[in-house]
Amino acid sequence: MLVLGLDLETTGLDTEKDEIIEVGAVVWDTDRQSPVKIFSELVQTQLPISDEVTKITGITTDDVKAWGISPQEALINVEALAGKCSYLVAHNGLDFDKHFIDRYLKLFPDVKLDLPWIDTMTDLPYPDDLKTRKLSYVAAEHGFLNPFSHRSLFDVLTMMKIFSAYPIKEIIELTQSPMMRVVAQVSYADRDKAKGMGFRWDPNRKEWFNGLREAQVKRVEFPFPITCEVL
Repeated sequence: MLVLGLDLETTGLDTEKDEIIEVGAVVWDTDRQSPVKIFSELVQTQLPISDEVTKITGITTDDVKAWGISPQEALINVEALAGKCSYLVAHNGLDFDKHFIDRYLKLFPDVKLDLPWIDTMTDLPYPDDLKTRKLSYVAAEHGFLNPFSHRSLFDVLTMMKIFSAYPIKEIIELTQSPMMRVVAQVSYADRDKAKGMGFRWDPNRKEWFNGLREAQVKRVEFPFPITCEVL
């Protein structure tokens, strides 16, 4: 089976306002567990790239002006790769990359990316004792390091190496389980229990939450009460 690993670098974390500055995509053969086609391009943006983003990625506004292709061209190239694949794979893809892609696709309705998504934050059958989901930490837990973090192509290759450590059949089965928003019922004093289980603080709803598949929720023993809602 061929799947398309995808990662975006952006001007910020606001999926409604920020812009894509780099696209990395890798056609991955799940049988050979190796890449067969690689795509990486900077993308033109209307927004300046902040010093903070440059510090994280190394990408500058001048880089994008000199080397960037148009967003439409970037999407057309990704569409061509996706046409040969069965799934899109991204780390935190459902909460981040997919929102950017869907927003840009509205600008270019002739481009189609209608593959189902696999999110390697939630859709890999990680062992129960692996609580972190930060990509560099997950890589370390799988016995290797990405020396070129925070650039799209290298993050995709790191993600796909982790992806290949798990049976594709089990991954697909997880994607078919409903996604749940799991809320930890913990006091301020016990917040570290939630953090230790990979929960994140939602400042708007003022609660500790995690996104998990229903199948995962059923097999985990939480050290605190939880509430769940289907996303």
